[in-house]
Amino acid sequence: MARNPYEKCLERAHRVNWRIDEVLGDRRFDPDRDWLPPALSGAAAMPFLRPCEQRMMTHVEMASYAHLFGYAEEFVAPMVLELAAETNVWERGTFEALTNFAAEEVKHMAMFRQLRGRIDEQMGFPLEQLGDVEASVAQVRSKHRASVLLLTACIEWFTQRHYRECFHDDERLDPFTRHVFKCHWLEESQHAQLDTLETRRAFVRMNEEERDRAFDDLIDLVDIVDGWLQEQARADTRNFTRYTGRELGDAEREAMRTALLEAKRHTFLITGVTHPRFLELFADVAGEAQQARVNEALLARLPSLAEAERAEAA
Repeated sequence: MARNPYEKCLERAHRVNWRIDEVLGDRRFDPDRDWLPPALSGAAAMPFLRPCEQRMMTHVEMASYAHLFGYAEEFVAPMVLELAAETNVWERGTFEALTNFAAEEVKHMAMFRQLRGRIDEQMGFPLEQLGDVEASVAQVRSKHRASVLLLTACIEWFTQRHYRECFHDDERLDPFTRHVFKCHWLEESQHAQLDTLETRRAFVRMNEEERDRAFDDLIDLVDIVDGWLQEQARADTRNFTRYTGRELGDAEREAMRTALLEAKRHTFLITGVTHPRFLELFADVAGEAQQARVNEALLARLPSLAEAERAEAA
């Protein structure tokens, strides 16, 4: 008897399952290496920094990269729990796969909290990160569930892209960083598949008016995420000056904030909305007018998206 795709995801999840203590152990970061790949970092766009300072900037950026993953998983986990609760328990494969998906997201949240504590300890101070997660989760979850599922799919698919294209083959990176995000990628591989299935299932049940609302909410969610990135870019500028002790002039500070924001928009939005699997999903659930409205909104908010789309097409 053929297994459904949920059962296949669950089988793969059981094969790659890991424990937090196995991932973190007593490992430490190498301060003489980059902690974030060049493709995800804004350091190269700061020529006023010395090479050692650019390396230290990647340490600051990796800390916020890990934090933002944990931050997003705070709204993903309860949503997936709701999806599992709404599934008939006798649909064994689907129910168990969704329940395991939620449990893994909770595990990732805990792992990233512990990782951030280790980063703070090694860097010598508590880095300034996004706060008020409860309010942010409430803001995201006030939007149509289908739009939150689409945002989650964007996140899950860019997680796949980041590891495969940026972390996997870069021997210059800190080994601990590569290990953490390899483990994260292994489990997120199933999450990307499951979220895609749930997104399609959500949109099938909706009429056109409800779909329009969902895509309006998706645009709102992009604004919410971009607000997070703007706040974190400002915080990372302050984190860098505390970490290095370097005083920045007004022009350098603004240039740093701008470079960090551009890198974070590329990392947390553009690499997701241009991922082929996300584009396939988006085309399946959105009509032509809805696609045009969302694309217009994205281009208005992400000036470098057009260039990224041309690079994808090439």
